[in-house]
Amino acid sequence: MTHKFDKNAREQLRNQLTLFNPLKAEGNEEPSKMIVKRVSAKFCRGMIAEFHYSHIMPDNAFDCFAGFYGDKIAGIIVYGNGANNNTFSALIPDIKVKNCRELMRGWSADGMPKNTESKLISESLKMLPPEIFLIVSFADPSHNHTGIVYQATNFYYCGMSNPSKMLVDNKGKIFHVRSIGTYKRRHPELQGLTNKEIMEKYRWKYIDSSGKHRYVYLRGDKWIVNLMYNQIKDRIMEYPKRIEEVNQEAMQSQARHSSQA
Repeated sequence: MTHKFDKNAREQLRNQLTLFNPLKAEGNEEPSKMIVKRVSAKFCRGMIAEFHYSHIMPDNAFDCFAGFYGDKIAGIIVYGNGANNNTFSALIPDIKVKNCRELMRGWSADGMPKNTESKLISESLKMLPPEIFLIVSFADPSHNHTGIVYQATNFYYCGMSNPSKMLVDNKGKIFHVRSIGTYKRRHPELQGLTNKEIMEKYRWKYIDSSGKHRYVYLRGDKWIVNLMYNQIKDRIMEYPKRIEEVNQEAMQSQARHSSQA
């Protein structure tokens, strides 16, 4: 199952780091000199499972890329089909899934230069197959993410996604409802069970999840980009502010009110 694969990958990574740490920055890295390469999902799994805030490497990862400063791994970008087709058809109703990707995971090692992740995203977008026209990604405000890295890489901001259901286990770990389908595929003994029975077996419960900031990137021939842009232009909004900026404005407003009292 996914969690077991991720656990094994984390253990392998930790053993490797005791011998040689390819993630530790040396202080002389420059984003302009970073080399981006296509890599396998297996290569990414341990780092995503260990360091990404979700701690889960998606099963449907089709296009994976890593950035390198010499022999140092700068970061990882993972694209796939996402949770469901509505991710794409909600924006462009007649688009085919084969022409879409969701940027599902993005991570940069601690200590890397400020623009490492945005540079990695920019370069990886260029390396996607030519038939990929629409890329969607989400920033989770429940983890204090507003999508600054997508703003830096010229994604369009298309507002908040709809609230959804998530799963939580008895240890408080939150994960996507599609994990039920993953467990069914990897455990033949679960094939005859309903989703409710599987949830009871693993002591999972539904919880409500707030919407996420939705970012969109268009690529392809100019006429294709223009066609897609005309379908999403009414959704495009100003970028949301950083959490720090919102807090600072609130403090300044409070200070003004206090001085007027």
